[in-house]
Amino acid sequence: MAATMRYDDENLQRLFAELDTKKRLKALKGAFRREANRVRKTALNNLRGSIRTDKDLERGVRAVVFKRKAGFRVTIGTKKAGKNGKEYGFHINRKGHKKPVLIWAEAGTKWRKSKKATRYLVGGGKWRTGRTRGFMKRYGFMQKTLTEVRDSVTDSLHNEIINSITKEAKKHGCT
Repeated sequence: MAATMRYDDENLQRLFAELDTKKRLKALKGAFRREANRVRKTALNNLRGSIRTDKDLERGVRAVVFKRKAGFRVTIGTKKAGKNGKEYGFHINRKGHKKPVLIWAEAGTKWRKSKKATRYLVGGGKWRTGRTRGFMKRYGFMQKTLTEVRDSVTDSLHNEIINSITKEAKKHGCT
């Protein structure tokens, strides 16, 4: 006599019914968001190790999860004040001017000179050429972040997706 086995797949069917396209996309976006924030934290640590930072400057390192496609990017930049009145990624210098220092710190700047090296008279009848204003050296903290996390992102993202799906399955009693 053959042993009969009975399997109740009601919970599994409920999970598939619950995980429509929007729910699946939401679960994937949650995994991408967690991984993007992990990469952002690495970028912030590299930024803190290269230049002096404050809260407003650190907010310029942003993690963006794509809306239409699966993926994310961690980027630097500035954000002007909108309706909420918050500006991100600006440094206030000695004169009170807001400057996008993060962009310059990543790529560096070239030598700058005032007056385009034209000659002009100063007191006492001396001729002077334009003064050098210096440059900002390249810190490359985002490039360093890219080399640090490039190998681990795929494996970590796979783990995050598995955890996200497992969490959703446990929510519906499928495991």
